[in-house]
Amino acid sequence: MLGGGLGCYDLDHVSDETARDFIEWIPEPVVYMERSVSGEGVHVFVEATEGPGAHVMVGGVKAERYTRARFIRTTLDRFSAR
Repeated sequence: MLGGGLGCYDLDHVSDETARDFIEWIPEPVVYMERSVSGEGVHVFVEATEGPGAHVMVGGVKAERYTRARFIRTTLDRFSAR
């Protein structure tokens, strides 16, 4: 469950290059990155204060941002920003 200082950007159907570009623009410290269950997206876990969920545009990439009361199904399939 997200909250308590942990948030997540959920990117769907993005290439590795697009995900890497997105990660460069994230203002919060990145804690962990992984591929999503579909294998076509990326979860970027960040340090974040709690707030409402939102659709965001970061560096020209659309994503969902969650910081509280949300479950994210994890895969532990690490994604490298390099």
